[in-house]
Amino acid sequence: MTKPYHVKIAPRARKQIKELTDKHSKIILKLIEALAVNPRPPGTKKIDGMTGLYSEPVSQHRLIYKIEDQDILILLIKDNRTLK
Repeated sequence: MTKPYHVKIAPRARKQIKELTDKHSKIILKLIEALAVNPRPPGTKKIDGMTGLYSEPVSQHRLIYKIEDQDILILLIKDNRTLK
């Protein structure tokens, strides 16, 4: 069995989660918990040119995070509508 990853949430991402609706924040927090077990689930995209950075779509948002050894740092949550 694989050792779970240690997840840290950057202050900016923590603030962004608090600004979401209850429905969206619960979905994102559930995904963050799942990343501790499997940090590269299907649908996750490695960000080109950035070592260890990944992007995971969730609802109408995108979770950006970094994997280093057994640590995951949640960097930010972006609204997909602002990325276009």
